[in-house]
Amino acid sequence: MVRSMTGYGKSECMLDDAPCTVEARSVNGRYLELSVKLPKEYSEHEGRIREVVREHVLRGSVNLYIRREDLAEITPLNVDVEAARHYVDALRTIQTELGVGGEVRIEHLTVFPSIFQRPLRSAERPDVWPSLKEAVVQALTAMNSMRDMEGKDLSRDLVTRCETIASALEIVEKRSLERIPAERERLRERVRQILDENAIDESRLSLEIVLLSEKLDITEECVRLRSHIKHFQQYMATEQQPGRKLNFLVQEMNREINTIGSKCNDADIAVTVVTMKEELERIREQIQNVE
Repeated sequence: MVRSMTGYGKSECMLDDAPCTVEARSVNGRYLELSVKLPKEYSEHEGRIREVVREHVLRGSVNLYIRREDLAEITPLNVDVEAARHYVDALRTIQTELGVGGEVRIEHLTVFPSIFQRPLRSAERPDVWPSLKEAVVQALTAMNSMRDMEGKDLSRDLVTRCETIASALEIVEKRSLERIPAERERLRERVRQILDENAIDESRLSLEIVLLSEKLDITEECVRLRSHIKHFQQYMATEQQPGRKLNFLVQEMNREINTIGSKCNDADIAVTVVTMKEELERIREQIQNVE
């Protein structure tokens, strides 16, 4: 199945009695590129988080943001008045010794974090990993749901464009078969214009016509291109991670279309080949976002 590499998911939980938000964002990438940003007090779980992400995402550039509401906003701070008194005495001593004027104001004390302390937590701090893991999984699941929905749209578009190329290929094949007799007669006419008809070596002329027909024959290219289109559609339907294989097939399809265009010196075929190239280029752009 086709899954897009672009998606977004969000979940919420409670960690250490504080609200926490987990956001997962992904865009296209050649490999799995993972960035995790989380509060420093949970940094010990980063390795576990990365493993969880790898279980849910195979390819793409993924950014995982874990934000917890600042406990200072919901928990009153303890003020160490004795420490503040020592800081005031120290500042006044500096004023006296250095002859610095002015008064010691409250804003001077706010630069000393040891004055303001959060209440000590219980020694038996609960394990936050189960809740954190569940929130990460929920965010990734939501992100993958969006990736799957976009993947269905991508799949429909890719199938339609493959069908357009296949239809154009049928037109090219039909036109190619029709023009071989015309090319043969055109060659005969050109030779007659140069030489007297009696001087024409029919065996030699027949040989040249055969060689020319081989150069103009695009049967092998058409067979290979049709096979590539078939495998392209099969990979979209059956592969869990078809992106790399689809990209390779697009390169091979482009090679066959270019060869067809170079062999068929015909205006009608050239127009159809241009159409095939345009559709293939749109396919190439689309599969850059397929996982």
